[in-house]
Amino acid sequence: MSRLAFVLLLFLVAFEVSAKLQNVTVKGIAVCNKRRVANAHVILIDKDTLDPNDELTQIHTNKEGEFELFGEEDEIGKIEPYIRIHHNCNTQPGCERVSEYQIPQEKIGELYDMTYVTLDIIVHGEKTKCN
Repeated sequence: MSRLAFVLLLFLVAFEVSAKLQNVTVKGIAVCNKRRVANAHVILIDKDTLDPNDELTQIHTNKEGEFELFGEEDEIGKIEPYIRIHHNCNTQPGCERVSEYQIPQEKIGELYDMTYVTLDIIVHGEKTKCN
């Protein structure tokens, strides 16, 4: 049994050593119907295949609808970052929409400037939650 534990420990150490720290910075301006959206909840997430996704950081847009997030993660392969925005653009009272936007792989390690994130356009896989 101790031999199996040793092999598992060796595997875990090799796995951890091969992981590398990667980062991404994302900024943009949330807009709805050509108006800037204050206080939208923006989350930077790393999509994982075998385990739960990692939340890297989160912020609320400022009064001008602006946001900027920086996140980093140790991964074996490339990180697969995306942002999730919780907002109430074009919803009924008591509801919120949850929109997700992928970050291009070539922007890992760099700044990804999304410029204007147009929340009135429904994105694929978007969800609406109501109280």
